[in-house]
This record gives sequence, structure tokens and C-alpha cells, in this order.
Amino acid sequence: MANPLQPKCIAVLEKEFNAYVINVTAASRSGNMDLIACIQGAFWGFEIKWKTDTPSIAQKEKINKCIDAGGKAFFIRSIEDLRHFITSDADPIKYEIRPQYKL
Repeated sequence: MANPLQPKCIAVLEKEFNAYVINVTAASRSGNMDLIACIQGAFWGFEIKWKTDTPSIAQKEKINKCIDAGGKAFFIRSIEDLRHFITSDADPIKYEIRPQYKL
């Protein structure tokens, strides 16, 4: 089932923040963020999680890569989260990724 939060986030980004938004489709590479946006000249990435969805290691790695490149990237679970991260100028948090070993 598609994430019903994504179109709401796109609408908020475009209408309230005058952002240029790209909705990354299912045909993209594993771990790519759901939405990427240009907001006031800055690069933002959003991984949209709904209900009990949890981020994958690949998604955490992409968030970290975006932050390392000078962008901002966040996992969000609500419209309120989205607005908060943009309006508070919150610093993104890098994720600690522990090596996965296969036995």
C-alpha cells in the first residue's frame, strides 16, 4: 500500500514553503529518500514513514550521505514533523550504522 502521508507532505512543501519537490518513485535505487526538495536554495531530503514503518540501513546511509554533502535530511512521521524540521531550522541527526555480519 502506498504511503498516504507523501501527497500531503508534497502539498505542504509546495504551498507553505514554496519548495520545488521531486517525488522519488519506486523505480529508484534502494534506500533513496521518498521526497527531495529545494527550499530557499537548500537541498532537503525526506524519508516518510507511516504507521509502524522503520527505516532501513540503506535509508539511514542515504540520510547520512545527504548530511555529509551539506544538505538536510530527516525521517518524518507526520505533517507536524515536516513543519517543525523546516521552521525550527533543526539540525539533522546522523545515524550510527553498525556493521552487519552474516554468519
